[in-house]
Amino acid sequence: MPEDIRHMPTRRLRPVLLILLLVILAAPVRPSHAAAAGADLVFEAIQLLDTEYVDQAQVERTRLLNAALEGMKEALGVAGVTARFAGIAPGTPAAEAQQVFRAAFDAAVTVGRGKMTPRELAYAAIRAVTASLNDSHTGFVTPEQYRERLARQRQQAGFTGVGMVVMPRDARFYVWQVIPRSPADRQGVRQFDRIIRINNVPTGGLTSDQVVSMIRGPAGTRVTVTFERPGRPGTFAVAMTRAPIVVPAVLVARTLEREIGYIYLYEFSRGSARDLRRALQTQLGRGLKGLILDLRGNTGGFLPELDGVLNLFLPRGVPVYQSSTSKGTDVVRTTRSPLLPLAMPLVVLVNENTASAAELLAAAVAEHQRGRLVGVKTAGAVEASTLFELSDGSALSVTIWRLSTGKGRRLEGVGITPEVVLDLTAEDFLQGRDAQVSRGVQIARQVLGRTIPAAPSPVPTSR
Repeated sequence: MPEDIRHMPTRRLRPVLLILLLVILAAPVRPSHAAAAGADLVFEAIQLLDTEYVDQAQVERTRLLNAALEGMKEALGVAGVTARFAGIAPGTPAAEAQQVFRAAFDAAVTVGRGKMTPRELAYAAIRAVTASLNDSHTGFVTPEQYRERLARQRQQAGFTGVGMVVMPRDARFYVWQVIPRSPADRQGVRQFDRIIRINNVPTGGLTSDQVVSMIRGPAGTRVTVTFERPGRPGTFAVAMTRAPIVVPAVLVARTLEREIGYIYLYEFSRGSARDLRRALQTQLGRGLKGLILDLRGNTGGFLPELDGVLNLFLPRGVPVYQSSTSKGTDVVRTTRSPLLPLAMPLVVLVNENTASAAELLAAAVAEHQRGRLVGVKTAGAVEASTLFELSDGSALSVTIWRLSTGKGRRLEGVGITPEVVLDLTAEDFLQGRDAQVSRGVQIARQVLGRTIPAAPSPVPTSR
């Protein structure tokens, strides 16, 4: 799990209202201002789906309202509050359902007082509504996450921390990448360092969210992380001062050996196609003969940036992905000659966290036989969404287009299985070796007609 949170495009939400019906075991009371505000937020979110969601046939209000009931029931249950809910009858007039919801929401606030706030109840309801659509790109975003995503879009620091991308594996936590020029980078933290303790708190038994939240903190404060490093006996502690973190789209760009290049494209943020072009031009200027493009953990970003990246690798005029709405389908094609010569070996690394635009890039490489994919099956989370700001500063991510590959294959819920299936094992992490990179180098050398060495190639790091 990364120490940062990814982003999507945004625009301002229009004022809205909608209906909901809830019955709880509590005496009805007069709605309070706080409770009404929470209810209005739920109306706002559902109305937004009703006007913006790509597949209006799925936005059946009674079904969404029943999902909201279940979400509130589950949230209250987790808080230790017993509640009973009645389903919403089909055909309930909107005004009547909305009026009943306001009273019921206030009742929920009353029985949950001291355990859940009106905002928490509203957030639980909205999360359940979006989850009921079973859509990877439709979901709820808290105000904190929304502010962070806006900052990331502007190439500003989206959070404060030490600059490590954390990877959970077999109930252990490892450094997957170190963000350049971050506190962790300056203190010599490396890929595959295992996180043992955070401020003397052992990480055993913690969740990924807990580990990340403990590493993060206000700028200027200090955190001490204890690591184990492959090949180094014992543990060692590193004290770091938290700072604002700016995450570049290209985390790593280096030559591995024998003119085989390696570029880690972390996300499709604003300017990522430009940054990738510059990194590629630099490597070509150094005599690049083959490229390993790492998309592991890349969860996507802006479609215009994807267009620019596709133009770097694929022939002019080929179909690379399709976008569809109820009004029809548009086929997107490359528009210029590639920067990477078509005869040059290209290997793309993917994993279970490769998603969205990164999956479309990998699929285009495979469909046009431009290179080979190495790794494990991708996330299968491929749609186009927009973030809409809600009135309390939170936001809703809403799918506005369905996406498929250039040849029309849907990847949502399916993903891509690489031609060369190879996972990183627990032993790989313990030994600090990247078997997927090593295999990519071997494949590139095969294409170039070079001898494949028996020993694994060096592991690329951000240092």
